[in-house]
Amino acid sequence: MEYKHSIKQTALQLRDQLSSDKRKLGFFFGAGTSMAVGIPGVFALTEKITESLVAPFKSQFEALHTATNSDNIEQILNKLRTVRELIGESTNEEHYTIKGKEAASLLDIEICRVISTIVYKTDITEIIPHMIFSNWLFQNQAARYSPIEIFTTNYDLLIEQALEYKRIPYFDGFVGSINPFLIPECVEAENIKNDQSSYIPYSWIRLWKLHGSINWFLTKDKDDKKRIIRCTNRELTKGDELMIYPSKQKYDESRRLPFLVFQDRLRRFLSNGETLLIIGGYSFGDEHLNEILFQALRANKRLAITALMFGDSVEGNKKRVTDEKVLRFGIDNPNFTVIGPDKGCIGGVITEWNIDEPELDKLLFWDNTDKNLNLGSFSSFADYLKMNFGILAQMQETKKEVTTDEK
Repeated sequence: MEYKHSIKQTALQLRDQLSSDKRKLGFFFGAGTSMAVGIPGVFALTEKITESLVAPFKSQFEALHTATNSDNIEQILNKLRTVRELIGESTNEEHYTIKGKEAASLLDIEICRVISTIVYKTDITEIIPHMIFSNWLFQNQAARYSPIEIFTTNYDLLIEQALEYKRIPYFDGFVGSINPFLIPECVEAENIKNDQSSYIPYSWIRLWKLHGSINWFLTKDKDDKKRIIRCTNRELTKGDELMIYPSKQKYDESRRLPFLVFQDRLRRFLSNGETLLIIGGYSFGDEHLNEILFQALRANKRLAITALMFGDSVEGNKKRVTDEKVLRFGIDNPNFTVIGPDKGCIGGVITEWNIDEPELDKLLFWDNTDKNLNLGSFSSFADYLKMNFGILAQMQETKKEVTTDEK
């Protein structure tokens, strides 16, 4: 008989891993976690930006879009930042209909402004998955031996909104009230004697935004020196730039840049000790971040990474499939587990799920109609957390079998 991975056993193993209070625990969230509540992903965002831009920005953006040969807004922004570097201080050099330093800068500013507007104005009536996740953090942080750390490539403020709604303290690298600024030494501090003066309270969640944020601004101080601040609901003024998917070529400040500091934090978090990183909503499209993840897997044999993959739809079929490239990562890295909709890679073994297990229809994260394992959906992962960690009552759910168990 052909061996197939057990859905129930895999779910139980994940629960046990999350319950282990002695290992370091981190989460790595990509665009899929925000798409679960209506925020457009990088491809839909490109389309919305194209619709929103007006002359002269629209034609310049379309020229970059064509040259990039990608519908991924981050790839287009990368191209634009390369153009800005090529143009430098010139007022006459032209690339892709973008002529001179000012035109390139204004296009960059306008694209980021439109992204911010789209994300802020997206109709999000409920961010239930993020609320459930925050509840889980609240219940689990106090009992752990080390703080929970969240790394995200998302620019939106959904995690911040959920944490603050639940009154859960967190640290995102910035301090201050009027124009909060980055404190790298607090990001880098470990819970050791030499770092005690910079160590953030043990009970606080750590939140590191690897691709910038819609509330990060590059501005100038009174000495005309560039600095990055975090300020929500601030209007762009002349000379300001939003820090969305930033590139290091743009800055001349002496202090280290937030996204570089946070990438270094990711490296250190993964580099030693017994550590679990749960990845959700991430398609493994960022080669630089992938390199950090897989270098750590090779260097730290006590590191375990579990990737919860949503999968890709098959035309004319509601059944989703797991990216084979991601699955193959697990063959060479047995401490890398992939949980996809149709199959998984566990301990270096790739095979389908055993869909004939009894009572699968009782699992909130299993689609019994289309035969998809939905842990890669952030909404379903939230269902999984509340089912396994007893927070149904807080979310005012009425699932009879779970509430009976809780009693």
